[in-house]
Amino acid sequence: MGDINTLKERRKVAQFLNDLTRKKQTRKVKTILDGYSLKYRKKIILLKVNRRPLLFEAALIGNLKLVNYLLEECGANVEQTGYYEIIKCTALWVAAAQYFVHVVASLLKHGANVNARSSSGRTAVSIACRNVKTVRYLIKHGANIHTPDCKGRTCLMYSIHSATICQVLLSHGAQVNQTDNKGKDALHFAIRKGTVDSVKLLIEYGADILRIGPKLNTPLELSVINCKPVLVEYLLATNRYTSESRANAYELLGTKFRKVDLNLTKYYWTKALQIRNQYNLFPKIFPHQSVEIPLGTEFQTLNELNAISTELESMWSQALLIQLRVLGPEHPDTCNSFAEKVLHHFSHFELEPAMVLLKCLFLFYATHLDPLPDTLILIVRMVMVMVINLIETRNYDIEHAHNLTCSITRYLSKIGMDYVDSLNPNERQKKSSDVQTYLIQILSQLDYTLSFDLTEEQHTLMNVHLYNLIRRQPQGPGQVGLLHLTIRLQLSPKLLKTLIECGANIDWQDELGNTAVHYAIHRHLCDQKPDTLRCLLDYGCHVDLPNNSGYCPLEYLRHSGILNQPLRYYTLQCMAAKALKKYQIPYTSTIPKDIGYFVDLH
Repeated sequence: MGDINTLKERRKVAQFLNDLTRKKQTRKVKTILDGYSLKYRKKIILLKVNRRPLLFEAALIGNLKLVNYLLEECGANVEQTGYYEIIKCTALWVAAAQYFVHVVASLLKHGANVNARSSSGRTAVSIACRNVKTVRYLIKHGANIHTPDCKGRTCLMYSIHSATICQVLLSHGAQVNQTDNKGKDALHFAIRKGTVDSVKLLIEYGADILRIGPKLNTPLELSVINCKPVLVEYLLATNRYTSESRANAYELLGTKFRKVDLNLTKYYWTKALQIRNQYNLFPKIFPHQSVEIPLGTEFQTLNELNAISTELESMWSQALLIQLRVLGPEHPDTCNSFAEKVLHHFSHFELEPAMVLLKCLFLFYATHLDPLPDTLILIVRMVMVMVINLIETRNYDIEHAHNLTCSITRYLSKIGMDYVDSLNPNERQKKSSDVQTYLIQILSQLDYTLSFDLTEEQHTLMNVHLYNLIRRQPQGPGQVGLLHLTIRLQLSPKLLKTLIECGANIDWQDELGNTAVHYAIHRHLCDQKPDTLRCLLDYGCHVDLPNNSGYCPLEYLRHSGILNQPLRYYTLQCMAAKALKKYQIPYTSTIPKDIGYFVDLH
């Protein structure tokens, strides 16, 4: 194979050996390595090819003979790590992941740490939790089944697909009610997976079936939400739930079959009525009185249910009312169901009820811990696409696009910015990307809406909401403001003009010191259209404000011919401010604060 005194040559040998290993040519690998002294064998096999040493490669394909040879004849480091996809781990870990018990046994015999953790925090026994033989062997040789990974998940949580493995872990003391970083326990995962045997086993070992989960759901409600009727009946058979909870469970379960079988929906709702009649659980209590829903009232009797049971639209409305009552407006299932009905109305050109329900959705999301989720802006984006399609293909009026734009602007200016302002500086900075997503959508909708001839009333209403948003000074990452985004998105000068007239700071600087003029110059360099620059100049932007790199727009504007009369935009005040800064004349204690801010800009 040539001289291996150099690292380059040893890498070539290591590459060749790894290729042979993947091709399962063990004899050739041994023959080549046997031709070198132990010193060089060790140096070669410790080199990583594609981030994997040779021992790791051998363990990955379950080559026991080669694993033993490398450990016993070549001095391989049993704890040396490699990469399994994106996970950094040891040879033992990767052998356990492939359920190669014979390789696992050899590595442990040669001193491998049975509890070594991968970069994801999982141990060998955790990753092996789909193979009972491997799990048993690792536990027998000292594996700690209680060690959580980076997500806080334990072996038991990863084993819920198999009641047999769960039994092994529980018999060795696995903690049945331990929760992960999000507050989910093993029962939560078992219910979501729908593994009835595992659910029964966990409950036999003391799983808390009344525990409130991270989304404020009990295991019973979680079974319903995930549409697992068998689990619902099993949990109800424990007689641990109140009559109200039992009735709610059947009512909520009925909503899950609304699209596939109305008879099944009616069946479960009838069962719920029987429980309510038996225990006099009337009227149905609606705990969210502040949220007004234009869907009528929920049925209270069997006669009322029979009257609507053949009407798809009425049954759908009842399902939404039940979800809102039982789960609440902050629950994702409730929001998703209302969003589905909003989109359904739009797809059938029923704009009035769609817009009414969309307003309900805004109220629902306002109750969330994080009122600026991706889901809401996605819904708004989809609705806007549908509205634009109706306007452009069916000549619909601009009214609904205008109302939607006002609604999302009002939502961000009030609910969204109240939430952002309540955060500490670090959290606020992390949230800035979400704020920018909302701002981009709002600006895009505003630009489209302004392309039409609006009534004076529509203009006034939109400007009021826009003013309220601007005064909250919303920012994207890097302190990017509304004018910056408008120019970056290549939106119209008309929108830019509207923003400035509604109070947007024309000289707002991002964290790099760039004003709207800096952004406009970059855009002008790309498209050679001076409209945006002209708009900013007409509204009195400061052309002599340098950014953090010292770049001043004034020079470019002069040379490009856009600014033929610089003194119209470069005032005596600007000259005086620059003189104060240039000659370092003290001014902070002798001039008013607002003038001091003006000087600081220069």
